[in-house]
Amino acid sequence: MPTVKIVTDSTADVPPALLRDLDIEVVPMYINFGDEIYRDGPDVDNEQFYRLLHSAGAPPTTSAPPTIVFEQTYRRLAHTHDAIISIHVSGHLSTAFKAAAQAREKLPPSLARIEVFDTHSASLGVGLTVIAAAKMAKAGVPVDEIMRVAQHRIQHTHAVFFVDTIEYLDRSGRINLPPGMISSMSRIKPLLLIDQGHIVLYERTRTRAKAIDGLYTFVEDFPEAAEIAVVYSTTPEDVEKVLDKVGLLFPREQVLIGEYGPSVGVHLGPGAMGIVVYEGEPT
Repeated sequence: MPTVKIVTDSTADVPPALLRDLDIEVVPMYINFGDEIYRDGPDVDNEQFYRLLHSAGAPPTTSAPPTIVFEQTYRRLAHTHDAIISIHVSGHLSTAFKAAAQAREKLPPSLARIEVFDTHSASLGVGLTVIAAAKMAKAGVPVDEIMRVAQHRIQHTHAVFFVDTIEYLDRSGRINLPPGMISSMSRIKPLLLIDQGHIVLYERTRTRAKAIDGLYTFVEDFPEAAEIAVVYSTTPEDVEKVLDKVGLLFPREQVLIGEYGPSVGVHLGPGAMGIVVYEGEPT
């Protein structure tokens, strides 16, 4: 039976236990604090990152792994797998997908079947698809079926979030709004939506409590949701508030809890929180 390996980048925010259990390969993004460069995961974990963020003199930046890193990863994995499915953050938010696709083009087709996906999402908007694909690969599901399911999930997974301050997104250039709107958003806690890979304004909420209510209202739009994930950066105490509300619509024990890791945290900052919904396949 052909063996399939699932690859992603560290923006996917898949919880470490699932990475281990499902044998998911993560290509780390680079976190740049001035002249210091860290690989997300191997060199800096979530706790260390937010501590560095608090004490850093200048704001950090991120950079995607170069094509050669993906090429080396695929070559190594091709020794033990017949197919590789590489699932990545939106190409509008990072060059990781482009680097992965270029690596695939550089490699001979005889090496292994390599398929690269742009999820048009970020964090667990990527992660839910990665987890599902890895579960299927572990179960021996054929590669074409894994690809079909991954493509469907990409089209039917939705992510909304809020940040404690818009300054991180504004500075990183990951949100494109008129200057006047950025200024007005600095005084509120707006809900932001990842739409076709772009971060856009979803709803103007004025307080953190209202933003948390907005996450629940977003879930209400998907009464038959198949999967839900809650993701946060530095406020685990707010997770229960979200679960208390979401639990009215969806079994709270089935909600996946994740953290915004360094690759995403650079752009969202502390205090960020979001929710991801996968609609499921039609019955």
